Amino acid sequence: ETIALTREDLEAAWHSLDAASSTEAVELVALGNPHLSADEVARVAELCRGRRRNPGTSLVLTFGRSVQEQAFRAGHIQVLEDFGATLVNDTCWCMLTEPVVPPESKTLITNSAKYAHYAPGLVNRQGHFHGL
Repeated sequence: ETIALTREDLEAAWHSLDAASSTEAVELVALGNPHLSADEVARVAELCRGRRRNPGTSLVLTFGRSVQEQAFRAGHIQVLEDFGATLVNDTCWCMLTEPVVPPESKTLITNSAKYAHYAPGLVNRQGHFHGL
């Protein structure tokens, strides 16, 4: 059986994953699921370099051990730690709960369709889905 997907179908799927209210403040930026690539970690580090995270918003990144080693050698881990990010390796977001998911957070944003789908049921948080 062949299933034809239209652009409208894909847009509807995207919007169903981006279900949080647009008026809610994002309190958790949850990147990776299961893991960010080395290029994605480098991009996030570039965005964070020389900055500090807002105290009301957590940034948590998940990646594999080999990516973490590459990022460490490239200096990205230090940049992310200086920014105030939490770094988790070899663990999928679907296995993470409080306190990695901050207890006070109500709304998150993720670059993972998987986590956007599962987060409301797993951690009782509303989510936004967006690209990196």
